[in-house]
Amino acid sequence: MNNQQQMNIDFSQTTAEVCDKCGNDTFSEVFKMRSLSPLLSPTGEKGIIPINLFACAKCGHVNDTFLPKDDRDMKFTPKED
Repeated sequence: MNNQQQMNIDFSQTTAEVCDKCGNDTFSEVFKMRSLSPLLSPTGEKGIIPINLFACAKCGHVNDTFLPKDDRDMKFTPKED
């Protein structure tokens, strides 16, 4: 059974998200990876935690509002080619 609730949203009452750097309005899903010390891990083993983010499909920038609250002071800038 599908447990997803269907919502009727009037998109005219929403605001488009755009890239803070270039103004593009399309984004790609990317992951930021964090390591977890064995001392803090519930299993006692080192862990890797993937964090979902959305990066601009044009320039790769991640808006501060897309970062987890604790990471907003850490800037995410894509590597220049």
